[in-house]
Amino acid sequence: MSLTDEAQMQIREQILNGTLRPGDTLPDSVIAERMGVSRSPVREALRLLEQVGLVEKATHRAYRVLSIDRSDLPELAALRVADELLAVRLIVQNRTPVDSLRVHIDEMRTAESSEEFVAADTDFHAGVVALAGLPRLSSRYGALRDQIRLALSVTPHPSGLGTPEFLRSHEELYDLLEAALAHGQTRELLRAWELHVLAGMSSTGMLTPQD
Repeated sequence: MSLTDEAQMQIREQILNGTLRPGDTLPDSVIAERMGVSRSPVREALRLLEQVGLVEKATHRAYRVLSIDRSDLPELAALRVADELLAVRLIVQNRTPVDSLRVHIDEMRTAESSEEFVAADTDFHAGVVALAGLPRLSSRYGALRDQIRLALSVTPHPSGLGTPEFLRSHEELYDLLEAALAHGQTRELLRAWELHVLAGMSSTGMLTPQD
């Protein structure tokens, strides 16, 4: 792993685990000294994190953690819907097996904390996007997922998170996905998927549900 990769990984993790909060400044000299490296790889790492939407330019060419809050969730939810529905359509169109998704549902069922449940939920949806087989889509979705995690880090989790109903909604999505693979019809599946994502991010008013 290069010094730039290492710096990017460390800064990203500190942003997503809440050590660095939205709006915090990121002086490259301080970060470089803390990591024991020169400023050059840190600057490059910050530039790369800007490209994926986790940091932004502040004054005097310095960077700061992206200023993001609950008001950004509706837009992020709409973009997430677009990516996931595209993935679902491609999975059905290409008759891609989805057995690998079961493990994430099992992890939700056995989760002992909200953090474990969130991780399994995230892995389930990222797994769906990965099954579409489009590297650029997976890369774009990964950046979007990080921005959503950042926004949720400063807002309460949805009240239904981790409940039997929330788990059951994932089981229903999986069953609908398997049914669509069997008969090729996606209308019910896409509608249910859209509602699941929007409700899970408290953004049901963002889009008019599909007929």
